Parts: sequence; C-alpha cells; structure tokens
Amino acid sequence: MPYFKNFTAAALLLAVAQIAASADPPRQVLRFEKAMIVDATGFEAPMAASTLFLPAGWKSQGGVQWGNQFACTNGYNYDWKAQSPDGTETITVLPQTRWESNNYGAGVSTPGCQAATFTTSRQYLEAFVQRWHPGARPLDFRQREDLMKLAAQYNKNTPMPLGFAKTWVDAGELLFSFNEGGRDMRGSATATVMFSLTRTQAPGMQQMDALSGFAFPGYGVTAPNGKLNLTFFEAIRKTIQQNPQWSQRIANHNGAIARVALEEGRKRAAIIANSNAEIAKIRDDAWKSSQESADRRAREFGELIRGVETYNDTNAAGGTVQLSNLYNNAWRLNDGSYVLTNDASFQPYRDLGVEGQQLEITK
Repeated sequence: MPYFKNFTAAALLLAVAQIAASADPPRQVLRFEKAMIVDATGFEAPMAASTLFLPAGWKSQGGVQWGNQFACTNGYNYDWKAQSPDGTETITVLPQTRWESNNYGAGVSTPGCQAATFTTSRQYLEAFVQRWHPGARPLDFRQREDLMKLAAQYNKNTPMPLGFAKTWVDAGELLFSFNEGGRDMRGSATATVMFSLTRTQAPGMQQMDALSGFAFPGYGVTAPNGKLNLTFFEAIRKTIQQNPQWSQRIANHNGAIARVALEEGRKRAAIIANSNAEIAKIRDDAWKSSQESADRRAREFGELIRGVETYNDTNAAGGTVQLSNLYNNAWRLNDGSYVLTNDASFQPYRDLGVEGQQLEITK
C-alpha cells in the first residue's frame, strides 16, 4: 500500500508519541529554539530573511545566496540546511527554480534558465530529487491540496488577441529512498509550482505555445529508514515566517529587474513589428504577462507555509509568536526556548529543570 495512504490522523498522533517517547523529555513534548535564515550579502547589511523554530540542539548552516549563477531567479536563491545533533536527520529549504519550453524552436528567453518540459509538480520533484540525491528511488507521491489552495490566486486565464495566457498552480510531496554512506535513508520533498502558458495562432500560421514553470522555495527532509516522521517535520515547516522588511526589499529588487526586462522585451518587439506588427504586439503582451509575477516571488515562501497558531508572548517582537497548531499547549521557557506538547500535565521545571510560562492563544 502507498505510504501516503497510511497518513491518517491516528497514524500522525502515534508518530508524534513515538518521537516523544524516544527523547529525553517527557512523552509528547518537543522543545524548540528560534533560528534564522540570513541574507548576509544581498543588501547594505545582513538581514534575517526568515525565522523558524528548530528542535533544541539542531544546527543550521547557509542562507540566502547571491551570484551570477542565479540569474534565472533574479540573482539570488536559497542554500540553507539544518541537521540533528547526530547528523542523521536534515531539513533543507529547496531552491527556487525556473524553466521554459516552446513548440516553435526558440531558445530560452531568460538568462541562466533551463529548458525543460515539466508540466506537473510530480515531474519536477522526481527530476529535482535525482539531482539532490543521485540514484534516489521514488516511493510515493501525494498532491498537496493545502498548498494549492493557499496559492489559488495564481490560477488565471486571460484572453488575448489570437490566443490566451494562462497560469495555474500545482503542489505535491514526493517520498523517496536513497543510500547515504551505506545507510538506507528516506526523504520527502515538497514544492509548489506555478505554470504559465501563452498560446497564440495567427491566421495561416501554426499554433505557438510557450510554457514556463517556477518552483517556489520548497521544503525537503531526510532521515534514516524508520525515523522519517512527517508530522514532526511538518510541525517545523509551519513555523517558518518571512521577515517583512526583507520581503519588501526583495520585492523592490524583483520589480526593478522586471521593469528592465520589460523594456528589453519592448525593444525586441519593436524590431519584430517591422515584419509583423500584430505578432510583435502579441509577443510583447506575453512577455509583460510573464513578468507581472516577478515582484511577488520572494513573498511566496511565507505565503505558502501557513497553518500555525498565534500565542500571546510579551517577550516576543510584536507581543505574539506563531507556533505549530499540531499541539494543544505551548510554553515559553526562561532560557528563551519554546515547548510544544499535548501533555496537559507537563510542568517545565519538574520535567526539564527550567522555569517557564504557559502561553495563551491570541483572541
């Protein structure tokens, strides 16, 4: 039976209990510490791009990277990973990716982008996992309807002269196996992909299709076979929050690039107009349509990972903190860490040796 078929509510609760039972703290207790994904070189001073809560003792490395190798994604991308103290479990922010294809023999229009024909999130993830862990074997796949719903605003169909421009979103999660140093491993990769199709057909000419795909920053986890607990990793994923100041700076950056690209597209369209004015206008409109989403890309990381509970916390910035909604009780400890638990009898000093205060849900 496929793995995700067993991903029921009862199975999730059992998995959480098994993880808690194997750790030092009491059953059904997970202790978290705040971590940052840093953009160290993108602007005049280092900035936190995002924050999240990692299990106590986990270490992270990397952040937002900039360079000419990321020309396809406006000069930056994500290269961040965290791992457990023994190094056997990892969490990775999967990089954003863009690709293009067409049926009329034109090359890739965006510098640095790859030519590919992926039309589903599953096709993209299967190819990505092979690059991430060569030799990996897909085990199961499920659509992530929750992520697709959160990005539903990108599902559009716009009529155009002699054709249309259409965008739609597909999200999925791929479970896979691989070998690492002789050890049997399991992994999960999740991605939300926005596809854009421009179709035109002038009288007496063939139908012209231009398709592009953009995979927003995704979420990947790995663990030894038998230790991959998707509930545990999903709880961590849901704590990721984007820094609004960084988001605005990135939006301004993407908008400036989009304006330059649009101007270049208009210049090319003017040259084409000398031979066929109508087709030049169609191509210009198609370019403009494809660029309208560029200044939104950086915001997607935060928008696609909701599903948290907001708690009152006078010690946190803004007086509130957002934590996973998979647990009934939240505590802030005096050492600055947080605890999530379904154990109603949990007492921080008795169980962990640290004083703390139970948090109330924000009304």
